Amino acid sequence: MVIQKIRSRRHYSENKSTARKELIKERKLFFAQSIEASNNIAGNLIKYFIYNNYSIINKKISIYWPIGSEVNTKPCIAALYDFGAKICLASTEDNDVKYRLWKPNDKIEINKLGIKINSKEVKNPDIIICPLLGFDNKLNRLGRGGGYYDKSLYKYKNTMKIGLAYSVQKINILPKEKHDVSMDAIITEKNIYN
Repeated sequence: MVIQKIRSRRHYSENKSTARKELIKERKLFFAQSIEASNNIAGNLIKYFIYNNYSIINKKISIYWPIGSEVNTKPCIAALYDFGAKICLASTEDNDVKYRLWKPNDKIEINKLGIKINSKEVKNPDIIICPLLGFDNKLNRLGRGGGYYDKSLYKYKNTMKIGLAYSVQKINILPKEKHDVSMDAIITEKNIYN
């Protein structure tokens, strides 16, 4: 039984690793060709809140600062800020993700895992918006594999969780393990999945 569990875990890990490599290629290609996608994603994010009659005024919304070919969140940050949300940036510190309050003039320090910002920590964000490499129809999320977001998403499992992705990052079935946390919604430049 133990050997079967180890094999099963290894099988999931190998499938995830293969999926990650393919999805990184897809995301990079799409990122290089798409200028409008980030604006469309920001528009769909605001539509999601409007359709669900969810007011974001004074809500603490954690979002990531874009690195590499991740969805450019700057239009989302601007839109959320304009609609009255309190922006918290995901700050990678000591192998953990902490959410820190952000204002437009705050200094952001880019590091190998993401960013670091020195401002007040927000312990209980109302919404967590996170990056992903891939997703499926069941709103399962495939991250980079470091587990930083997984720990945070599990810690705040009752918090609304939204993933941002390009439409090319959608796959049929994503391998899911016990520690993986599904999203409440995934926003792309074309669709809102929830």
